[in-house]
Amino acid sequence: MIFTPEAEEDLNSAVDFLTSRSPPAATRLVDGVRSLVQRLAHGDFERPEQQLRSGETVRSWPLSPYRLYYQRTDEALRVVRIYQQARRPITR
Repeated sequence: MIFTPEAEEDLNSAVDFLTSRSPPAATRLVDGVRSLVQRLAHGDFERPEQQLRSGETVRSWPLSPYRLYYQRTDEALRVVRIYQQARRPITR
């Protein structure tokens, strides 16, 4: 599993925000991301392809209130973004 710098920043920002308000919620988010990424890496399920505004082709899975954007390669699962769904969409 590979996290892009943007995905790492997304997760760190979300954890910082949640930790200041509800440490258990921050822990649940990290655990949820870890579990979802492992399941995606094992190929437990798949989503249709979408395009980010940048042109990158990705797939996504909801992890309320976030959405995890990822790419699957032969070598690894690449987490591209972990994006708050209430914000402006990053897909076309």
